[in-house]
Amino acid sequence: MADYDGLTPGQVLADASVAEFIKALGLSIAEAQKALDENSVDQIGEFLTPRPGLDGKSLLDLGLSPAFYHYQHADISCSLQLSLRVEKDLSVGLNLNGSFSDNQTSSSNESQSSESSESGSSTVSRERTAEVSVHSSSTGALTIGGRQFTLTGDDPLARIRALQDAVTADEQAGVPRLLYAPGDRTFTITTDADASKVETTDRTVAFKGGGFDRCVIQIDENTATDYVFNGSVTVNTTAQGSLQAYADHVEAQVEAAGYVASLFAPGTPITTEYFKTGRHNLETFDLNGTTYNDGAFQSLAYLAQFAKDHNFDLEVEGFADAQRYRGQSPSSSDQSNIELGNRRADEIIRILVANGLPANKVTRKTSRGSADAIAAGGPADNVAFRKAEVRIKNRTAYYLIVHSTSGSLTIQDVTPDKTTPGSTGNGFAWLYRPQPLALSGKSVTIDGTNFPFSGASAGGHAAGSPSAYAENLKNDINANGGVDFGASAEANVVSLFGDSTPFQLILVSSEERSIQISGTEGITVTRQFSRTESSSMTRQNTGNRAVAVGASLDVRFSRQFEMNVTGNSAISARLVSIPAPPEFLETIKSYLSQND
Repeated sequence: MADYDGLTPGQVLADASVAEFIKALGLSIAEAQKALDENSVDQIGEFLTPRPGLDGKSLLDLGLSPAFYHYQHADISCSLQLSLRVEKDLSVGLNLNGSFSDNQTSSSNESQSSESSESGSSTVSRERTAEVSVHSSSTGALTIGGRQFTLTGDDPLARIRALQDAVTADEQAGVPRLLYAPGDRTFTITTDADASKVETTDRTVAFKGGGFDRCVIQIDENTATDYVFNGSVTVNTTAQGSLQAYADHVEAQVEAAGYVASLFAPGTPITTEYFKTGRHNLETFDLNGTTYNDGAFQSLAYLAQFAKDHNFDLEVEGFADAQRYRGQSPSSSDQSNIELGNRRADEIIRILVANGLPANKVTRKTSRGSADAIAAGGPADNVAFRKAEVRIKNRTAYYLIVHSTSGSLTIQDVTPDKTTPGSTGNGFAWLYRPQPLALSGKSVTIDGTNFPFSGASAGGHAAGSPSAYAENLKNDINANGGVDFGASAEANVVSLFGDSTPFQLILVSSEERSIQISGTEGITVTRQFSRTESSSMTRQNTGNRAVAVGASLDVRFSRQFEMNVTGNSAISARLVSIPAPPEFLETIKSYLSQND
């Protein structure tokens, strides 16, 4: 039943379905008429059947036909009486009583103490950090935990890295990890040298030249291809079972011709550089009989030019291995490893940009720290995870990087030529030809001060080499007392640093003892190691208190619905017999004559 509360009489009547009742009466008459018609039709068979007593004639032959009946008219009368009653009842009862008594005695004894220390009173090892800023020209000293470290070195990067080595090697200092980032000062740098030989940014000067014949072969079709390296060397290849197999086949054939080749499948890093434990500067080093990063600066310079020529987007990600630094517990945070990985990626990006790659064409992927090394298992001290990887985004082709170690194995007049950006198919995607650096009479101007180029042998670098030019430019800048900046040289790249724009150092320690930091002459402590505070307080109260409250609430609500529907109805109808239609009889007779 519907909820009739609030309904109008018309709405109640509609809900009672009176219209449906009347409709049912009318349909009953119609169904009766249909039944009468069907009964008359069913009698036709009797009127068509020959009868022996009538000499084989049928009733129809004698002129008889079935009768049809029809309701000539029908009267329907319907009366209804409807009554509805809705009752509501709401009652609320509230009874409240209470009593209160207080018989209390109390005493209070309160004591409080606090202490503050750098190490705290906890015995759990945790990672703490401090921050120090060091001006690039500083020759002062940094004191950590009573141990003094004087900055030494002939250029800004050399001083910072020497400080890093000294601090982390001293166990009494209590700082086993030190990370750094250069200041953000930029410079106005111009040069009259050709851009193909000297590349400048707002922080660096890079010299490009020398090296070996080098190329990148693109492989994206499993089809027989002849690779012409020069007029006398052609490498023939045949189709293989898959593109991967074909790429391996090309690599083997190129190496058989005397070249050095390295294959890089889609999705794999195009280059990987490695780092010493806890360090994030790129350098060549030997470990367990293996030399790492030999020629890394030159390779990154090639990659920067290749990516720039083809408008590639690069992504760099840094990693750390699973070994813990001195004093670090297994429960310590991996945050410093994440920071270390990010700085390793930043180092690679700095070199790529210095060699001409637009800064907006390379991004850093946030480091996962040592997560990959831990998941892989194996030794914690693992150089395979102290690395930074460079990927070409959205690369689908195999790349074979080839270089020559012999003057007779040149790479020129190559075919198929695919050096046009966006080209598809197998062929040479990029070429590099060695070039001498003859920069006599050329110079660079930095913030209004001019520095002529010199290719004289310097720092153990051969005369005329990019590294010799870089070393000489660094020395000239640092010897000029009239400028407010210094320079560092790494391979072919000279980096500039403002005297008053400091490096930012992050010192990491897991020791709980007090470690105070101070500095002199351009060394400023911006944040000491985090401190902890502890306090204690006791308070005692005694007493007797009783409170009693009683309450009762009674709410009742009811609704009652009652509806009655009574009435009567009547149907009167006149039924008449009519003969079968003449057309009906004629049709039957015609049918019977056709079948005689």
